[in-house]
Amino acid sequence: MKRLVYAIVALLMVAGQNGSGIECLVFAQEKHLNVAKPVVKESGWTVPGLDQSQITTPRKLLQPGYGPSSARVSVTVFRPKEKFITTIPIYRLKDGQTVIINERKVVVDIIIKCDVNSRVFAYILQCTIILEEPNGRTGYSGIFGVHYSDRDGDGKFETLQEAAPFVTADLQIPDWVLQ
Repeated sequence: MKRLVYAIVALLMVAGQNGSGIECLVFAQEKHLNVAKPVVKESGWTVPGLDQSQITTPRKLLQPGYGPSSARVSVTVFRPKEKFITTIPIYRLKDGQTVIINERKVVVDIIIKCDVNSRVFAYILQCTIILEEPNGRTGYSGIFGVHYSDRDGDGKFETLQEAAPFVTADLQIPDWVLQ
């Protein structure tokens, strides 16, 4: 039964990825691939869909328990005005040394802006994965989360990380926000 589950997962991963399929097959079969966390781009990442979005839930203070107790996190929820499809880079580590880069085609469903005292430190994207078959058929798969973070307060969101598609209790708040 366990082998059957692995085989199904492997087939879904191959079908769900763009590209030649060779790298994707490596993802499905390689047991030593880990998510590379975080991926830093010094010039900053552009938050996909943010410019094409509007506020759907105004800024609201979360109850205590998100991040350190000394900081109260607020969130604002955005939704793209129209269906917004993009590709998100996927970074994996093979055997702790080799970085494998691929991309995942997604629909951006919502964008969550996180701040403490109006100091924006992260955007969380909640995306639906788009599956494309070689014959041109498309479908949708599960929810996928990406966090873009400003690690030093310069207004650039230089850190990209796969994570939960929503705010969690272990949300990482950079030191510059807490000062």
